[in-house]
Amino acid sequence: MGGLGRCLARGEYGRLRDCPLFESDFLQVTRSGDVASRVTVGIAATSPCLALPDLLLLARPARVPSGGPSHAPPARAQPEELELFGLLPLRFARLSLHSARHHQLQVRLASGRTFYLQLLAPPRRLEGLFARWLRLLYLLRCHGERRAPPPLRSPGPPPG
Repeated sequence: MGGLGRCLARGEYGRLRDCPLFESDFLQVTRSGDVASRVTVGIAATSPCLALPDLLLLARPARVPSGGPSHAPPARAQPEELELFGLLPLRFARLSLHSARHHQLQVRLASGRTFYLQLLAPPRRLEGLFARWLRLLYLLRCHGERRAPPPLRSPGPPPG
């Protein structure tokens, strides 16, 4: 279980606690590739009955509250805590390939906002993990195109 899965398992998110989840860490980058921030992205199915996922989750490293003992060494290395900051139905977000060479995805929201994500993984796992993301994007796109409503037809002359 990754950081986002642990965040959901804390119980604050009700039904999302046990949902199937595919997650990875990314760097949010500008279109030209400058790093803006780190983000964990998850794609989840809100019901085990769904053929494909239907939810996009975005999380960032939790802010450490000030005033605590920051100079005391931890007893043992703890996994980083995440805070969920975005939860969108996938019908309002379109994920696509931005740059295969740089392992980057593009996320375009229904509002028109677009952001870019560069996969963050150990070098030996990077290619395989990025291939999984591309496969997921392909499945989501194919499924989405099949579910798209038919185009509106202009009304013809009345029957008669």
